[in-house]
Amino acid sequence: MTKASPFSISIIIPVLNEEAYIEQALSSIGDDAGVECIVVDGGSDDQTCEIVRQWPNVRLIAAGTSSRATQMNMGADHAQGHVLLFLHADCQLPANAVERVRNACAERNVVGGSFCLGFTRRHWVFQFYSWCSQINHPLMTYGDQAQFVCKDVFDRINGFQEWPLMEDLEIQYRLRRQGKLVKIQAPVISSDRRYRRMGPVRHQVFNIVLVALFLMGVSPKRLAKWYKPTVPTG
Repeated sequence: MTKASPFSISIIIPVLNEEAYIEQALSSIGDDAGVECIVVDGGSDDQTCEIVRQWPNVRLIAAGTSSRATQMNMGADHAQGHVLLFLHADCQLPANAVERVRNACAERNVVGGSFCLGFTRRHWVFQFYSWCSQINHPLMTYGDQAQFVCKDVFDRINGFQEWPLMEDLEIQYRLRRQGKLVKIQAPVISSDRRYRRMGPVRHQVFNIVLVALFLMGVSPKRLAKWYKPTVPTG
């Protein structure tokens, strides 16, 4: 793609050892001609990059860092679409996701938005979290909901804060000062892997505590030290 067409979309997927999930994420994108897909690798030592290279229309970029925020900013720097959509590697877009994003961004004063969330596993915690994710509020919207933003606005606010955690929450406050964010009422389907070590209830309580501490002023760097040991990879 040498020139962005109207409402062309760049889908950016940060990865690090995602061989178990990346193919499903890529398959969910579809084959819309107005979409480019950029996978930004943070130094995978499994088969992630080999799997991505089997997709001829997907660009693979080596980031040299495992920081997801830095990877997403790097992908945005290489993107040519009018709209940037950030997709986690263990998530799958809903049907007609690209058209839904185009329709949302065509609305007056809209600068971006997200989808709501669903899970591959049934549990009352996931069902409640999915219901909450339908609410259009920063505290009910996170990166696993496939956040999207108009590229000119993303560039204007200098993208994500390159923090180890909470970059997906923080950027929303800056975006809402630029215009309207929308919540598309169709679920991105997420893996439950983050919940496996602690269990759904304890992990969700832990998440709430982390967000509360962040809003009270605790640094993302300190929060990341508590968060990362609780989350399994792969």
